[in-house]
Amino acid sequence: MNLRKVSIILLNYNSHRFTFDCVASIVERTESVRYEIIIVDNNSTIEEYEALKPIGNQPNVQLIRSRINLGFSGGNMLGVQFADSSSDYYYFLNNDCLLRTDVCSQLTAFMEATPDAGLCGAQMFAGDGSRQITFGYLPTLGSKLLGHGFVRLLNPDIYPATRQVYNEPIRVPFVMGSTLFVRVSAFNEIGGFDIAHFLYVEEEDLAKRLLNAGCYTYLVPQAEYIHFTGQSTVKNFDVAKEYYISLFFYFRKYHSWLACALFRAYYFIKLGRKFRRDAMYGRLAWFIGRGSPMHESLRYRQTIKN
Repeated sequence: MNLRKVSIILLNYNSHRFTFDCVASIVERTESVRYEIIIVDNNSTIEEYEALKPIGNQPNVQLIRSRINLGFSGGNMLGVQFADSSSDYYYFLNNDCLLRTDVCSQLTAFMEATPDAGLCGAQMFAGDGSRQITFGYLPTLGSKLLGHGFVRLLNPDIYPATRQVYNEPIRVPFVMGSTLFVRVSAFNEIGGFDIAHFLYVEEEDLAKRLLNAGCYTYLVPQAEYIHFTGQSTVKNFDVAKEYYISLFFYFRKYHSWLACALFRAYYFIKLGRKFRRDAMYGRLAWFIGRGSPMHESLRYRQTIKN
């Protein structure tokens, strides 16, 4: 029997304990596919990296050390370069996740049976066991101005309800970036992740580019995983800025200059109205008003370490 091969790519950034637990859950749960695990240490502290190093001694596990923080897209693309060239699927999985079911086998079986699928994801649960929203809508001016509820009424096929419990696979605009299971041939055709996205909006961009290439995205709810959200990212003003850098970069790629201008005005007003609650909203509004320049990305503050 010729089993399909899955290359599972994890990023580690100062969170080695989560990485050990994630790998253990993969080994425990995965049964019906061949797989390899590629761990990219995204320039953690030397102490964190030393604590992580023993994981590279496990079977089917490679550990790669990047001397610069490449962000989400760049780190995953580094992992892709070390993947087995015969792999059929890439599984980009956050290291702060645990598999609840045999996710790799379930998603492989779904992709094998669904030729138009380029990307799919499992159903997400929080650490307390509560079901979480696992997919979202691609950013459009209409959905922002009219609201998700209204556009969902207009076109429920394109905007399925995010909070509904699904028992069968469903086509969705994009799945959350903590669980991206992608067909290698489709991923290679579009050139993989756009590494201009350093920290946010990578999953929207990937789904959009796959869609433009004729490949759809699906949620496969029978496959389940736990996500301990945001364990590697410290929330602060610079990280908040990074989201809007990526969001407006996405908009400039896929929308007209007029739509971009209206979109910028929408967020400027939305955030500016909140500044009395927290001064950071005022700073973000001003940042957006200045054009959310790409050169202020955290990407350009990274240093090379040993």
